[in-house]
Amino acid sequence: MSEIQGVPPPDAAPEPTLPPPDLTPPSPSPRSIPTIKTLTAWAPLYLRKTDATIAHLNRILSTPRGTDSLLSFLCYSSLLTSTVLSNLSTHQLHARARAVIEKALALPEGTTVVLDVTNLEIRRSGVLVAAKRLKALSALISDCRIFARLWGLLSLYRWGRGVLVRIHAKDDEGGERDGVGLGIEAAQVVVNLFYQFLENGAYLSGKGVLGWSGETQNKAWLWSSRFWASHVALDFIRLGREFVARRQLRKEMKEKVGTEKEWTRKWRREFAVNAAFAPLTLHWGIEGGLVGDFWVGVLGTVAGGLGFREMWRNTAES
Repeated sequence: MSEIQGVPPPDAAPEPTLPPPDLTPPSPSPRSIPTIKTLTAWAPLYLRKTDATIAHLNRILSTPRGTDSLLSFLCYSSLLTSTVLSNLSTHQLHARARAVIEKALALPEGTTVVLDVTNLEIRRSGVLVAAKRLKALSALISDCRIFARLWGLLSLYRWGRGVLVRIHAKDDEGGERDGVGLGIEAAQVVVNLFYQFLENGAYLSGKGVLGWSGETQNKAWLWSSRFWASHVALDFIRLGREFVARRQLRKEMKEKVGTEKEWTRKWRREFAVNAAFAPLTLHWGIEGGLVGDFWVGVLGTVAGGLGFREMWRNTAES
């Protein structure tokens, strides 16, 4: 009889074996619910933060420029969100329709498909409803901003008067002056006067206050955007000259200017805002436009967000 290999003799104790490791993941510990006492202790902190945020927003909304910066951001971000939700809802509808068509094509040949639509209930998509309401909010905010700009000619008058005062002051002093810079600023005043006049006329005519015809209104909207585009182009020239002058100043000083970081931050912000608005002015200045609501929302949100962030920073309490 052959001996079976590997079986220990009767008087030999078997070697102890280790238990298999426990590979089951540990169960997550339940999150403890804050008690009333804890919430009461946290309340003063959250109330202080809420109070500080509301006070900060109030400081922004206390000035026309601050109000417009907030409304601009809300206007374009609402339009962007509306476009994204609308596209998402449309994609879902297409996917459902495609699924129904694929099921119909999978039926045996000769099968007749009958759709009874007499009692068909079409459920409104919540996403589509939200998109529609956000777009309506964006249009309402846009209307409010245009109405608030009706008095823009008064601020343009003060701007132009200030430019003329500086020009004559430099002439009287006989000192060195930046004639090109003053010329650019004066040109901006002129194009903005045309822009504001045409926008006011088209807006008030659309509301029935003035008697411009529909064709005249459309032309006024187009040309007002073109004058706005001219302002943006002049601002790019101004920013370019400021960049060159600042670089020359750094070379002459042979060291960084004390306010270099603040100046660079401000210059970059103004350049980014103009870069975002430039395509929009071309879009609105061409009949039929260039881009859709999505890109209008994206570019406008960038410009509005940068402006609102700057207002938030400038109105922060030290």
